[in-house]
Amino acid sequence: MQIHCWCIRLVYLHGVSRLEVAALATYKVNISLPEDLVSRIDEAAKELGLTRSGFVAEASARYAADVANLSAEERRRRDIDRARATFKRIGSKLPPGFVDELIAQTRRDRERDTPEGWQR
Repeated sequence: MQIHCWCIRLVYLHGVSRLEVAALATYKVNISLPEDLVSRIDEAAKELGLTRSGFVAEASARYAADVANLSAEERRRRDIDRARATFKRIGSKLPPGFVDELIAQTRRDRERDTPEGWQR
């Protein structure tokens, strides 16, 4: 069953606070939880001035965001590992000393192409 409600929340972004009002579609769901967990949820919700439903919704949203961020971090880590392996494979096919000479040439070019290098 879908219920429409108004949500008012305080948003803090880039050092600026603002109130945001939005109409949200809300769905009723039934979940089964252990009794001790429900008690802990109720206590925490009461401390925060939230309803049980509001607490579970906020906790679920935070957990979903954490999972998404972790997945993105794992993808970045995997991409970096793949790139490093590719560079090692390429480096192993280059003649000895080539990489050192390439680094030295890059440093000379950078020194020449910067304002400090122009004064010489």
